Amino acid sequence: MAKTYTNRGMSWEIINSWWILLTLAPFGITSFISFLYIGFRVKNQRWRLYGFGYLAWFIAAFTVTAMGMDFGAYMAIVLWVIPVIHAFMVRPAFLIQLDVYMDGQGAREQERIAKLRQEAETRLNAGGGGSGMKRPPQLQIPARESWRDEADGQPVAPPLQDSTPTAGRIDINAATEAELAAIPQIGIILAKKIVTKRQEVGGFESFDHFISVMGITRQPNHAIEPLVMFSQQQLKQAPPISGRKVDF
Repeated sequence: MAKTYTNRGMSWEIINSWWILLTLAPFGITSFISFLYIGFRVKNQRWRLYGFGYLAWFIAAFTVTAMGMDFGAYMAIVLWVIPVIHAFMVRPAFLIQLDVYMDGQGAREQERIAKLRQEAETRLNAGGGGSGMKRPPQLQIPARESWRDEADGQPVAPPLQDSTPTAGRIDINAATEAELAAIPQIGIILAKKIVTKRQEVGGFESFDHFISVMGITRQPNHAIEPLVMFSQQQLKQAPPISGRKVDF
């Protein structure tokens, strides 16, 4: 079993060792990046200096090779081999320092959160638990004595009122002629006929019974049904209506 250097497990150590792959690039052209990374990652100045040193070595080897000197190739080979060995040597130290650094970050974050919570509680207690907070002023709407637009002085139509004489449904078996006439599509003439038929049959049992007795069809008068009701109380015979009888 492979050796581990931290308590975070083998997977964590392998994932955080990806930077070694940079040293395997041909002729070590990216070796300096790997050491700069680990140096800045755990704030290790010595590893950062190694990174800048490998960068200077790479620039020198490239310059010598470009000038046509033979030992430029040897410098490139050395730059390739040494950083690989160096990376595997510093890997355990990097993993341990990274582990400690991450634990320290977590502790500092918890300390910062605890400090913020304490400051919030202190401010809340200083404010008397919120009792000292002032409420925003409520919007005062002045009462309007007349239905008139205050902006331009033009009159505004008053709110619509219910045209039906009473709220709710009208009881056909108990309503007066005036109440029946106020129902849409009935009118005064049909209202008189309803009262007459109601006295003859002793009241209507349902809407179907109503339209059957009155001899009207449902289709033109379907809007009446939601507005009326039919009580089951047996009506007494009322005296004949005075005046001339108007047929529908």
